[in-house]
Amino acid sequence: MPDNAALFAVNRAPSRVCRPCPLHRAVLPSLVHPPLSEPFALNVAAPPPPAPAAPGPCRICGAALQAERQLFDDRYGYPDRYGLYRCAGCGHRALNLQMTPAQVSELYTRFYPRSSFDVEAWQPPREEPAWRTWWQGLRASAFRWVPPGVKVLDVGCGFGESLGYHRNRGCQVQGVEADANILRVAERHGLDVKVGLFDAANYAPASFDVVTLDQVIEHVADPLVVLRGVCQVLKPGGMLVLSTPNANGLGAWLFGRLWIHWHTPYHVQFFSTASMRQALGQAGLHVESVRTVTNSAWLGFQWCHLVAPGGPGVPSAFWSTQMPRNTGQKLLLGLAAVAGRLGLNALLTRLADALGRGDNFVFVIRKTTP
Repeated sequence: MPDNAALFAVNRAPSRVCRPCPLHRAVLPSLVHPPLSEPFALNVAAPPPPAPAAPGPCRICGAALQAERQLFDDRYGYPDRYGLYRCAGCGHRALNLQMTPAQVSELYTRFYPRSSFDVEAWQPPREEPAWRTWWQGLRASAFRWVPPGVKVLDVGCGFGESLGYHRNRGCQVQGVEADANILRVAERHGLDVKVGLFDAANYAPASFDVVTLDQVIEHVADPLVVLRGVCQVLKPGGMLVLSTPNANGLGAWLFGRLWIHWHTPYHVQFFSTASMRQALGQAGLHVESVRTVTNSAWLGFQWCHLVAPGGPGVPSAFWSTQMPRNTGQKLLLGLAAVAGRLGLNALLTRLADALGRGDNFVFVIRKTTP
């Protein structure tokens, strides 16, 4: 592994989900059975959990960290509990989690496999009418902010639907993805993708007009390394579009430990606007605009998650179809799907975004250094 490559893994389903992270990166067609590969095999022994990390100073500003809550994997049943810490200075949050590269690989291979994805079902997202894009919060996805006809690098490109979207709009596009399953898609559909961790040394300096980090930065152990690498490969005045969960939004406040975007232990960083601005400034980048834009499907996932949460070593009956669902859960999951079809989720997410308290940040960022 290159010394300057940040340790991260990209937890992204096909782009129709958005990257909800998995939910990477558009909208799942069903709230009752998410079309994800099975993330948990009940007959496979779980790997040992990583050793807890002693919390040190904030990675972003160096101020002291304060314990906030205990979290665990309530989707896919990865074992153990982890402390969430909040910086007293910049408001950044982070898990006290350290994983070796082998543990990261084990985590995403056993608990988030995508090997059963049908490459023949691969399809780039479509251009949508403006009203639908707004109403459903589709601009929560970073790829929808990229103009046509530019040179783009998508860091954490999942199954590459966003690459197809850019290619169809006249862009020269490359991707990088930690999950080797992208190779099946790349070979079948002619995509230019590197497998592994993002390393700026693999690209010519100042070679891209736009870089996207779509539900990726929250997975990164050292976000400053990644942001500096992005700055290195961007052209002067080039644009970075970054989306990431908003732990200061109404969702985290209302749902507490059961907020789906804690997504422990896959999400390890939770940026505030202050901590993001500081991190970007240290990397030679500056924020041009920031807003919350939340895909309305995510609220549907949230209702379903409340109905059937998992726990350490126990997958959720919503996220894993290997887990049985009782009659009450089936009824409530059906009601959650109806709420989505009636537009309730879209209405609530648009209101939260109007207040600046939605579940998802979108940062539009420019390179300030030569």
